[in-house]
This record gives sequence, C-alpha cells and structure tokens, in this order.
Amino acid sequence: MKVVTAAAVATATVASNISYAQPTPVSDMPTTLPGNLRYAQPEDAPQMARTLTSHLNSAQQADLPTNQSASPQGGEGVTQMISKPKTSVEFAQNLKVIFDDDLLLQDAFYTEAYLKDIFNLEEISIFDDANGADRQISIMANVPGSVIPRIKLSESFGGSTSGARFGGGKTTHQSGSVTAVLNFGVYEGGPDFDRTERIFAKKFVRVPPQPSPHGGPGEATAPHGNETWKFEQVDGQIEKKLTVGFNSAGELSRVLVELKKN
Repeated sequence: MKVVTAAAVATATVASNISYAQPTPVSDMPTTLPGNLRYAQPEDAPQMARTLTSHLNSAQQADLPTNQSASPQGGEGVTQMISKPKTSVEFAQNLKVIFDDDLLLQDAFYTEAYLKDIFNLEEISIFDDANGADRQISIMANVPGSVIPRIKLSESFGGSTSGARFGGGKTTHQSGSVTAVLNFGVYEGGPDFDRTERIFAKKFVRVPPQPSPHGGPGEATAPHGNETWKFEQVDGQIEKKLTVGFNSAGELSRVLVELKKN
C-alpha cells in the first residue's frame, strides 16, 4: 500500500533521531514535521487494507509470538506477548518481547490486527511505501484513554491529550540492510527504575544528561528521576539498542528500540 511517501520518510527520520538525554513528557513529542508536513492522526489517516494481513504466509505468522490474555504471575520474566495490555507495566513487558525477539525487523509485525492487539489500540496509522530502491513502513498511534488515562491540558490546547503514544517503522535498504525503530512514550504512571530493570532484565548504562531543546524537565522528585539508561548488544548481524527514560517522578516514560540488520 502506498500512502503519503513524504510523511512515511519523515516519520521514520524523526523517530530515529529523538534524543533521550533528557526524557520529555509524551505531550511534548513533536506534532509537526519538516517542510510543513504533518503527522496523520489515527482518526483521519487512511486505513490499512484489510487484505494485507491475509497476504502473510504461514511462516511469517508463525514468526510472531503467541499472544496470551493475562500477564504472567509476578509480571517479570515475560517471554510472550500480552494480548490487549491494560497497564504501563504490561506495555513495558510487550516492548521487552519486541526487543528480545527482533520483531521490528519482520513485515508481519506491521499489520493492523497485530498492532491493535499488542498495543490495545482502537486506531493505527500505517504507511507502506517505496522510496527509490528502499522500502519504508511507518506506524503511529495514540493509546486510547480507556487504557491509559488522557492528560488534562488547557482548553486552548484541546483540553486533553493522549497519555501514551508511539511511532516508528522499518526501512529495507537497497544494500540489503534493514533498520527499524520504535519510540513509545507514556506521560505518567510507568513502573519505577527497579521494576523496569526487572522487566527488561538488561545491564543498562547511564547516559550523561545533555541540554534539551525543550528547556529540560522539572527537578527530579524521586530516585532516578529524569535519568536515561541504555543497553547495546550485537547479536550476529543484528545491532540492537534499547533506551529507557524516566520522568521527574522516577517513572518509566520513554522506551526507544533501535535495530539494524546488516
């Protein structure tokens, strides 16, 4: 499906270039793109063709984790997707599986039904297009307020905004290499640092603070507030990066997954 080539390219570029030295609230995620482009919002974006899912062969569908309807007891050590996650902890658990199993590199990941299930969505915007010899798939969505409560704003800014959202995509280059990124943000209520460490089970390294174009977050009010941590791994031909950021209250507020297959 070919939809808005420029928007797809710009979306992937913006998502891959986001800085996490100073985590910013999800409400501060950019709403405009270079060159007067704009993000297509889920309610007005073209819907993905219903036939796309049926085009996946059995081998592609088998590559994706089997969904389960409830969180594993205790929450940690999850190895399967949680169907229709309802808490920020369950979203984090699904993001762990996405990272561990390199799901962003698979075309089967970018289907409407699958994304709606693992992120508990009502709407999802998907752009699939070719740019020269490169193929690009971009996705973006807001998590419904019935799942993650919306954040109140001034009426001049619409009164409220989504409490969690994400964007990202995959590019298959002419050279044969594949790059993929997923940027998930939640405004408040995420797990604390210790719980996040247990969920992802990675040896994170602290990222030194850097100046923020947004002026920086407020003063930290809890341990690990406003901190950013990163994990990097090379697994054969795949380079993997996982970055987690915490808000001033020390709650997980941003997860960035970056993959490159050479």
